[in-house]
Amino acid sequence: MSGKLSMEPGQFGNMLKRLRDRANSPLVRNTFYYGLNFGLQILTQFGYFVLISRALGIGGYGIFASVSAVALTVSVFVGWGSDHLLIQRVAIYKDQFAAYFGRALTLVFATMIPAVLFAMTVLYFLNTGDLNLLALAGIVIAECGFRKITFLCSAAYMAHDRAGKQFVIDNGSMLLRLVAIATLTLVAQDVTLNTWAAWYVCASAFTSTVSVVMVVRDFGLPRLVFSGFEFKQGFLLGLEFASISGLKDLDKPVIVQTLGADQAGLYTAAFRIIDAATAPVRAVLFATYTRYFRHAHEGVEHGIAFGMRIIPFISALGLAVAVAVLIGAGYVPLIIGKEYEPSVDLIRTLALYPLFLGAAGIGADIMRSVGMQGIRVVLVLISNFVVIGIVWVGSTTGGLEGAVIARMVTQLLILTATWTLIGRKKKSHTGEGEDG
Repeated sequence: MSGKLSMEPGQFGNMLKRLRDRANSPLVRNTFYYGLNFGLQILTQFGYFVLISRALGIGGYGIFASVSAVALTVSVFVGWGSDHLLIQRVAIYKDQFAAYFGRALTLVFATMIPAVLFAMTVLYFLNTGDLNLLALAGIVIAECGFRKITFLCSAAYMAHDRAGKQFVIDNGSMLLRLVAIATLTLVAQDVTLNTWAAWYVCASAFTSTVSVVMVVRDFGLPRLVFSGFEFKQGFLLGLEFASISGLKDLDKPVIVQTLGADQAGLYTAAFRIIDAATAPVRAVLFATYTRYFRHAHEGVEHGIAFGMRIIPFISALGLAVAVAVLIGAGYVPLIIGKEYEPSVDLIRTLALYPLFLGAAGIGADIMRSVGMQGIRVVLVLISNFVVIGIVWVGSTTGGLEGAVIARMVTQLLILTATWTLIGRKKKSHTGEGEDG
């Protein structure tokens, strides 16, 4: 009997080999790197948040967050979606990197000035506190120019499944901003929005320069081509990610206008904490992103099936994060200051946000990979108008609590709509296959 239960040496060796192969697979390796990436980002982002919120005060932090939100939303159109197009194309055709990187750089420089001017025009009509024109322009240029180039370099490594180098760029950029605000608080007696803007621009410019040098060293010089631009697909990607950025940040200026800078600071603080808590969920989304396009390249059903296999894991992870948020929210004021005490209940209300975000993120990746890009863009674009309207109603009728509840309702609506559309696509495709 014991002989039947024992494992032969050869079988044991084969099992170890399978475990080693799985542990060394690109998916497991990249998931580890992205988990480490976002884990370190949590610490860096939290440290940066503590210092910037204390240095600028609630009102100053609210204004800075509002200005950055507008600039970041506009910045997504810089490059005309060529950064995300690079990820999609080079994930399959790596030999075309030089051309796609060259086109991306060309479009970034061609679209940056119009984007900066548009952002400045929008901000002219919004509450920007004590920011002078030069400081305001500096923040906008940092977000629309330098930060965009840094993301393009990060996208280059993502397309090549080089999560380790992407880790260096993503965390290096955040760490440099942390060092900048830490140094500023040490050398300046009084940190103002205008002073911080100058330091922010310098840190952003340095990060983008180092990132470009890294990419050129690893993959060679870009090929500056002036043909073959996929303007339609690039526009759709740019519009989608601009809308995603809007969904993430355009509620902040709404709070500034309806409830004031101090209330916007509390609201933004709650979302910054939740954004940090989503790190494990985002790690999985980033690690699996390029694989949707490879699976969908074999057929629509393969792309959808791959996403369905990720759903249980991302759901369990989202629920675990929710529990951690509920337990840890009460300790936040001890770290960032007692003046942020009102944000504790807001953070707890947002506990399920990482779960909603993860499930919707998988649906978004499926839609991009199976030919539903146009529908995806329409959905997210409409969601921008919906979130502004719902958050405005929530904040004017229920204050900060009403705004947070409104934001959660919007995310749940997006999640429901996303998977309803995928279900119809799957049903339609299955029906066509059966008819054929």
